[in-house]
Amino acid sequence: MTDVYRIRAAQVWAQARDDYLSGMSAETVCRRHDLGLSAFRRRARKYGWRRSDQVEPPPGETDLSLYDDVDLDDLAQTARLRFVEALEHGKSTEARRWRRLWEELKEACRQTDTDFYRGMSHEEIADLRDLERREIDEEDEALLGPPPPD
Repeated sequence: MTDVYRIRAAQVWAQARDDYLSGMSAETVCRRHDLGLSAFRRRARKYGWRRSDQVEPPPGETDLSLYDDVDLDDLAQTARLRFVEALEHGKSTEARRWRRLWEELKEACRQTDTDFYRGMSHEEIADLRDLERREIDEEDEALLGPPPPD
């Protein structure tokens, strides 16, 4: 993010508002949309973007299906990135918490892998992972087209 004055389109502000009201922190929203924090807070105050005004669904009615494709590896990677980000911003206490979560998620991944691959040889595991990578590459290529030549 830069320190220069910048004007953002209304669509950017609308998306920032939606992200903030959905639960993201103001700092995260500003980083995501390259907005100044003070400008964001001014606009939020001016237009009444308050999370406390949002209607919370009753317990048990929250649709968690959007997290169906998130696995432990993704969560561990996110925790690692948050750990690094907290370190870069000098937030040592927050960094320790993220590191602890990252380590717990890595251990859960290892345990899941151990249970899943039980009874398989190293060669069988490597073949299975190669097959998974090829399937992912094929799906990506079908959606995004072939990668550019080197």
